[in-house]
Amino acid sequence: MNLNQLKYFVVVANQESITKAASILYVSQPAVSKTIKQLEDELNTKLFDRTGRTLKLNRAGKLFYSYVNDSLEELNRGISAVKGGLDQTQYPVSLLMEVASPFIPNIVTNIKEKFPNVRLNIAQHNVRETDFKRFDFIITSTPLQGLTNVPVLKEEIFVGWNINYGYSQHFVKPEELTSEKMIGLSPDNPLRVTIDKYFLKRDITLNYKYEADDPATVRGIIEAGVGLSFIPSVTWQTIDSKVQLARLTPDPLQRTIYLASPHKNLSNTQREISNELILIFLSFQRSELKI
Repeated sequence: MNLNQLKYFVVVANQESITKAASILYVSQPAVSKTIKQLEDELNTKLFDRTGRTLKLNRAGKLFYSYVNDSLEELNRGISAVKGGLDQTQYPVSLLMEVASPFIPNIVTNIKEKFPNVRLNIAQHNVRETDFKRFDFIITSTPLQGLTNVPVLKEEIFVGWNINYGYSQHFVKPEELTSEKMIGLSPDNPLRVTIDKYFLKRDITLNYKYEADDPATVRGIIEAGVGLSFIPSVTWQTIDSKVQLARLTPDPLQRTIYLASPHKNLSNTQREISNELILIFLSFQRSELKI
């Protein structure tokens, strides 16, 4: 068993595709397939379940991956730590979270573990368009003019309520919500703006009985069971399990979240942080709320 086999295995596991892995590794597809087969032969066990061109880790593969991935990350950290001497420089990185505030603890934890020399500053308040350039990265639901915008996830926005509220639907037409007591964020909140545009396009006005400018407060009011609200399927997936969900029909309500940056050329550290943020959002996408 060699280091190349382990690296190929991790990339194939992440991509779930020989073709995509070969492209990332800059080698041929047969070379990747041969390396994975050699690894499985050496371990005397299959690591993937194959369905067409898709490869998914089986039980043995998931267990092996947990050890290999951790080992490779530790090795890379060791190489970075000693290559060219020890660098104790502190790198300030500023991040504006216009949306997806529930991800903040996960982002902080990941950055702390993987980039100990990064000094992370996170802001959540609304800022003027002229102030966007003060930040290295911005998480937003609206592409920002003059900045580089990379889509990091697309999520459906459900209608949600506490099971004790007495409402029971699996599918809801937009006009059916006009007679309901609604819970919402303040009108200038990005999520509220997305929701208002959806209903304004259909000439529908909602009765917002309860409003708050803090998403955590809104989630608390929803869980209290006093009305209906809107639940983003990815960024609000930590909402209480007692909250039931329904889909707006015939046109589901959706939004795209972007990672924006004013920098045309990222430094090595900024590039690493950018990649890590994208991976964090991808990981949450895989566990989105379902109806």
